[in-house]
Amino acid sequence: MSIDLPDIPLEDFEVPENIKDDVEDEANGSVIYAFLGAGQAGSRIVEAFYKLGYKKVLCINTAENIINSLEIPEKQRIHLDVGNNHINKNMERGELITNEHQQKIWEYTQRTFGHVDRIIVCAGLGGGTGGGSILVLLDLARKYLRYLGCKDPRKSVGAIVTLPTDNEVSSPVIAINAQTQIQRLTTYAKNNEISPLLIIDNDKIKRMYQKLTAESFWQTVNITIAGLFHTFNVITTQNSQYASLNHANYSSVMSAGGCMIMGLTNIKNFSHQTDISYILKANLEKTLLADGFDLKTARAVMNVAICNTELFATREKLITSIEYGFDTISTLCSNSIAYHGIYETERDKFAIYTLISGLDAPLKRIQSITRYINQ
Repeated sequence: MSIDLPDIPLEDFEVPENIKDDVEDEANGSVIYAFLGAGQAGSRIVEAFYKLGYKKVLCINTAENIINSLEIPEKQRIHLDVGNNHINKNMERGELITNEHQQKIWEYTQRTFGHVDRIIVCAGLGGGTGGGSILVLLDLARKYLRYLGCKDPRKSVGAIVTLPTDNEVSSPVIAINAQTQIQRLTTYAKNNEISPLLIIDNDKIKRMYQKLTAESFWQTVNITIAGLFHTFNVITTQNSQYASLNHANYSSVMSAGGCMIMGLTNIKNFSHQTDISYILKANLEKTLLADGFDLKTARAVMNVAICNTELFATREKLITSIEYGFDTISTLCSNSIAYHGIYETERDKFAIYTLISGLDAPLKRIQSITRYINQ
């Protein structure tokens, strides 16, 4: 005899275990982040975040010697053992291995992340482990946020990816890896499957800062990425007597979908109230850490001016000058919602930080990688 059972709607929902925050966030930003780093490049970026107080991190690699060299706790490093059958830039194999270890990675996330607001996956797109695993890890990150009860994980899972230098993509394998994954990821971002997709163009940075030695290049880039990102997260917890930003402003920019870029302009030698506007117009696109974007496609912009206290006391119409500068960026990103903050510091500093999101893919930059593929 069959029993006619009623539908129980709650059966469709998984009851999470008691989630403990075994790892405490020390970044003190308006958003609690977790970071997943894949491959050498992604793990080094995550390591830079860890040093800034973002303790909810995991790093994943098939190369045991590289992952063991990271300055993060051993329990937050995941070695994907492939024996003697190394990945060797084979992106398909990197994806396969990550899929095979999904349960292990899932268990680590449960033990490490606890309660978080957002998850960012970091990877370099030229390699086998990072490039191959990133889509798997993005799916896993969305699953984790659903597990926490997040209503729309697509708006709370993002990626920081690096494009290889021209020297690196002279290898057709690396060029194919980079082009394949940046096209997939920009499609994800366009369709609002992830937010944001922050693209770092290592070739542009190499051209911008030619005095960087080969030894210091990667460390400097990673610290810069983490430092800029951290600035916006922390500044949105601070009050200002001039113009303050808040958690809601920051969340709006981070949830805008599309691609994201960030940069800063140091302001020097200005006298007239329109000088800051001219300096920003001349230098903004040069100092953003990626090329090829049409700023008019941006959906959201956040500008932060941080200026020495003495300048506020001695410079007439300084606030007006800064606001002129902000207007310049708003004009360049004419279709976006803009948020502005003005803060003072005791340090000898005057800089404007810019975060631009919701951008269309940088098609020309992506196409430029293809010229190496058929060589």
